[in-house]
Amino acid sequence: MSDTETTRLRFAPHLERLPPSAIREICRLVALPDLRSLAGGWPDPAVFPTAEVRRILDEDLPAAGRQALQYGATEGLLELRQLLVREAASEGLRLTVDQLMLTQGSQQAMDLAAAAFLDPGDVALVGCPTYMGGTGAFAAAGAEPIGVPVDADGIDPDAVHRRLRTLAARKRPARLLYVIPNFQNPDGSVLPLERRRTLVELADRYGFVILEDDPYGALRYQGEALPSLAALDRSGRVILVRSFSKTISPGLRLAWAAAAPQVIRQMGVIKQYRDACSSNLSQQVVLGFLRRGLFEPYLERLRAHYRAKRDRMLEALDRHFPRTARWNRASGGFFVWITLPDGLDGEELLREALKRKVAFVPGRPFHCDGSGRNTIRLSFSQSDDASIDSAVADLGAALRDLAARPVPPPATGRVPKPETRAAAKRGPRRGAGDVRRPKPGSRSGRKPGARRR
Repeated sequence: MSDTETTRLRFAPHLERLPPSAIREICRLVALPDLRSLAGGWPDPAVFPTAEVRRILDEDLPAAGRQALQYGATEGLLELRQLLVREAASEGLRLTVDQLMLTQGSQQAMDLAAAAFLDPGDVALVGCPTYMGGTGAFAAAGAEPIGVPVDADGIDPDAVHRRLRTLAARKRPARLLYVIPNFQNPDGSVLPLERRRTLVELADRYGFVILEDDPYGALRYQGEALPSLAALDRSGRVILVRSFSKTISPGLRLAWAAAAPQVIRQMGVIKQYRDACSSNLSQQVVLGFLRRGLFEPYLERLRAHYRAKRDRMLEALDRHFPRTARWNRASGGFFVWITLPDGLDGEELLREALKRKVAFVPGRPFHCDGSGRNTIRLSFSQSDDASIDSAVADLGAALRDLAARPVPPPATGRVPKPETRAAAKRGPRRGAGDVRRPKPGSRSGRKPGARRR
């Protein structure tokens, strides 16, 4: 092969805006000895359904082997799609088999949706923060992800509406909105019903599609389930994606997408040239789960398992983190989202944590606008109780040490009196009798000590 150092290759220009996934990069560290990882949102191998999978393959493969080990229909096994349609009906989502297809994980479904609806230069609206796999899929298609604020109740429809009006005035309408309505990655927020309705109405009014990514909806630890945006949609503008990676196994690489028939047809045509079809063997395993009624009892075990892990991490945070940090108490999913005191940087904290053999994901990569430097995401899903306790304790110590460090001197050459980052945030103190005097010749007319606006 040619020496890549001397051979110039031309890549597609829009790929310059496609950074590597921070999650995947950090997860490479998992192989380091003694590292305690709170980084990847990976399921716990301790609860993988190994016995159930073995039973399904032992019992079903002799009769189904010719189908399971062969190429299959691009849309997926018909019987599995029929069962999924029936499951969806139980939550008020009325589908037909031509409105549902199987994909190689939810990431492929996002890629297919992006390929179907986004041209280079198009706008895709995303939460700020949100899962970088979504923004990455849109950037890989050449589109521009533009952030919309997310608060404790998820993506803000009013902010979405303002952004839509601004883009329309610039003759650059949004083509797609990416939403994670249940236990959003990374901040764990749940979109209230009224916000779901408003987003569907905005899609109808402004003519964009909604990509509804729901990998964690089945992992609810408290509260009542809400209707999906797809169940509220009457115009065929919502593409719903759900995955078996967080439930049965990520090794199956299997998810499903539901949308209007013409959308599924177009995504299917694209998939024909991407990978032809999803794994029939993986589909056979999921089919066996559903046919035997194993899925719901297994989900109950998972909910209890991960609820206990969440509670363990929250207790550890209460014990070991300073009160100047804030975090959510997620009602589902895999993550705790932490806001550090102003002036602290999550990436700088990661460097300190790695010295103590603790890994997590800084918050900035979840913000397509580069903000969120004082946020971090912790995952409780894969670590055991002892690792959660010790990792959070060491991370809390790293955070306290970082906050207590003197602030670097400014570039003016003056050497200020050393102060901590927390003191820098408060600003200089004045004594009770200090008066701010106007400069000679000042016409401000302010009373001594009055504040400027």
